[in-house]
Amino acid sequence: MPLLTVLLFLGGLWALVLFASHQLRQDMRTQVETQQQSTATFAALALEQTLQERQAVLLRVARHFGPIVEHQPEQLSASPSSFAALRQAFGEMPMGPNSAQLGLVVLQQLFNGGTFITNAEGLALTSFPPHILRIGNNYADRDFLRRALAGSSVVSPPFTEGTTPVVVMAVPIWGDSGVPVGVLAGVLDLSDPNFLSSIQGYSYGRDGGFLVVDTATRSIIAASSSNRTLQALPAPGADPVLDALAQGDSTQTEYLRNGTSWLIAVRSIPIAGWKVVVNTPLAEALAPVNALSQNITLAAIVVSLLAALGMWRLLHHELRPLEITTAALAGMMRDGGTLQRVAVPKQAEVRQMALVFNHLVQEIEQRQQALRESEQLYRAAFQFSPNGLEITRLRDGRIVDVNEGFTRIYGWQRGETLERTEIALGLWLSPQDWEPLVQHIVLERSCQDVELHRRHKDGRPLTVLLSASLLLLDGEHCILWISHDVTAQRQADARIAHLTSTDTLTGLPNRQSFVQSLEQAQIQCLDGQGLGALLYLDVDDFQAVNDTLGHEAGDAFLAALARRIQAALPPNAVLSRPSGDEFLALLPALPAVLGDAALRTERVAAGLLDALETPIAFAGAAQHCTVSIGVLLFGLQHEAPMELLRKADLTLNQAKSAGPGSILFYEAQMQAQVASRARLQHSLREALQQQSFRLHYQPQVDSAGQVVGVEALVRWFSQEQGFISPAEFIPLAEKTGLILPLGRWILHTACTQLATWATQPGRGHIAMAVNVSAGQFQQDDFVQQVQEVLQETGAPAPLLKLELTESAMVEQIDAVVQRMQALRSLGVRFSIDDFGTGFSSLAYLKRLPLDQLKIDQGFVRDCLEDRNDASIAQTVIALGHGLGLEVIAEGVETPGHQAALQGWGCRFFQGYGISRPLPIEALEVFLSQPAAATTAPLPPG
Repeated sequence: MPLLTVLLFLGGLWALVLFASHQLRQDMRTQVETQQQSTATFAALALEQTLQERQAVLLRVARHFGPIVEHQPEQLSASPSSFAALRQAFGEMPMGPNSAQLGLVVLQQLFNGGTFITNAEGLALTSFPPHILRIGNNYADRDFLRRALAGSSVVSPPFTEGTTPVVVMAVPIWGDSGVPVGVLAGVLDLSDPNFLSSIQGYSYGRDGGFLVVDTATRSIIAASSSNRTLQALPAPGADPVLDALAQGDSTQTEYLRNGTSWLIAVRSIPIAGWKVVVNTPLAEALAPVNALSQNITLAAIVVSLLAALGMWRLLHHELRPLEITTAALAGMMRDGGTLQRVAVPKQAEVRQMALVFNHLVQEIEQRQQALRESEQLYRAAFQFSPNGLEITRLRDGRIVDVNEGFTRIYGWQRGETLERTEIALGLWLSPQDWEPLVQHIVLERSCQDVELHRRHKDGRPLTVLLSASLLLLDGEHCILWISHDVTAQRQADARIAHLTSTDTLTGLPNRQSFVQSLEQAQIQCLDGQGLGALLYLDVDDFQAVNDTLGHEAGDAFLAALARRIQAALPPNAVLSRPSGDEFLALLPALPAVLGDAALRTERVAAGLLDALETPIAFAGAAQHCTVSIGVLLFGLQHEAPMELLRKADLTLNQAKSAGPGSILFYEAQMQAQVASRARLQHSLREALQQQSFRLHYQPQVDSAGQVVGVEALVRWFSQEQGFISPAEFIPLAEKTGLILPLGRWILHTACTQLATWATQPGRGHIAMAVNVSAGQFQQDDFVQQVQEVLQETGAPAPLLKLELTESAMVEQIDAVVQRMQALRSLGVRFSIDDFGTGFSSLAYLKRLPLDQLKIDQGFVRDCLEDRNDASIAQTVIALGHGLGLEVIAEGVETPGHQAALQGWGCRFFQGYGISRPLPIEALEVFLSQPAAATTAPLPPG
């Protein structure tokens, strides 16, 4: 026992010595490597800065030689003292007899091999200093000249000029047209002291050094040893490590050469394509720490000998009582009996140990009793646990025991499982998952709630949460498995997830799920995987399907349509039904070129339209349909998915406006149009609140030229935007519902004027025609509105004529007739506006209580040139007379129009040939003119 203690002490001491030596060596190596990397970095930076300075000087001088090389090259053959361009390049003034040469001296100091200028053909025009004979030399075959004439600043690979190793720095001399007309070149003589010598001053160690290597030619430009200039590195492939270091793509800092390990560092000089390599022998770098390690080892040997001797004597004396007690305990073990209390010696430390041992014997007896009771409780808990419990041996995986919960979950009876493995029972859907899980349990001692797919005895798949822990059972290492069946819960979760992410009608992803797919597609686009496209589809006139076949048939139609669209899309497309009769299609992985992506998307959209040309069969019926498609390409930059959907929706609205079956790509100006429409809508609301509208009146005359009525037309003069055409704001008012308050204002203002004329001599016969929109006329209280206006203004009802378009009367004809009859009972008259441009159903026409037909100006304008328009106009006139209705022609612009219409039987006329719409003041002047004066002055509007 004392010997073991001494050995432990000495082992710890030497472990500390070895660790300290190793750590010192590692720290010293790290420090040397860091210092060497810094030296290489500083050397590379110094050389690159020097090259950049020389290149900047060449560029500065070259700017002033452009005009001379291009227009007066003969000046370059003069004496260098006449180079005024050099003085200008350095900003010098002629201060003395030698000042003209100063710029050349600077160049000579920077480029010890001289400088020269060539023309665009590579012919040297001049050279400095003159004694270096380069004038007339042709450098056209040199790569540095070709690259400089291509517009680049160049540092050439090293080569020999004659017998002299040189490097050339060349810059283009630009002409007036922006094309290089020559080259200014500076030559660095590598055989003489030059700027490369500046890195000699860095510390490289006693046997270390540096290399400056040109990677293109694998030749040495400069080195610690000057005789290595232009020496070539070993051929590629001869030394893979050296190849990697020459290319600058190796992280290896230790390199074995000729049996000697070297520490090296490599840094690049990008401007020249050079590498700076700094190397130091590993033995030299670690020499100090090796000496220190030897001293530490020697000291450890001495300390170990002294410590071992002292500890041996001390432990032998102190541990004698312990040896006696240990012998007694060993005797108990040899006899195979139970543990018994030992004799208590007098020595304090061993006496205490004996007392503790005796106490432990008593504790063991008590715990053995408790363990027997615990085993009984464990057996009861094991058998009656609601979870499935099983115990398997670790060494072979065979089942030792299972409980009733296991039988309830998996269907296997206890007797069928004993001494069989879970693999043999087929409990694992993926048997290859069993071994990794067991290894994890052995490593971590347990696992908790691992969700796995397992199999019931009858083959049904199960989803269970599996927990496990290691236990020791009768000296055998086993695993206790706890299975919690969550199959029903996961099925419910999957159903809920399906319902929350899927459209129940079509089974397609809903809007929420589609947005997630769109976000993922954007990530793929930004990762360089091409572009994507959104197709927003809307079924044209889907309401007709619901109205004619019912909503259940409409749902069946949408489901069939979804299947048709899905079949026409590429396999990787994502189709969704966000709502109603709208569909969203996502096309990922389109070409990265915008034009190619647009072309492929257009083909897909056109394919959708082609696929829908065949009637769609559903619920025992078949239905033709078309869709409008708004297309948005994305992926050039990240945008919020909702912003992409908003743009696609905007494009869809524009496509729907273009007509059924339209395909429209998103354009940036659409956003501007929407913003403009929003501003116009805001201004329209303000104009209604501030009553900024005005009524103009266009006269209606009979055959004798007498004014029999006027048509009230609304005009809007905005303070910000000036005159706004009714063609611009009336459709917006109808779309936003503002046509209702605007229509009430028009009706009230027109009736107020009508009431005023009723009290004036010569004006009481003038009728007032007021246009009524379909939405306004279809209001349930429209009759009441008209009645209230007539009562408030006092206007005579028989002189109020409401002009309705055919679109206001084609739906719910019975309600239309009833509403018109109620107004007719008040005395109000009716006229069909733009007759002939809508349905023009005679069946509807004979039921309506009409007073007048108005021939649309589209038929009147060309009736003198177009026989079809003339025939239509004549037919409308004959039809009106046959039904006992007045016929008025609008759009009469010339006396010829009026004469022709009058000859066909028309008696009432309206148009710019008679008068354009007039404000009330100008209208009063017009009404005061004789009947023959049928043309009014043309005021604005």
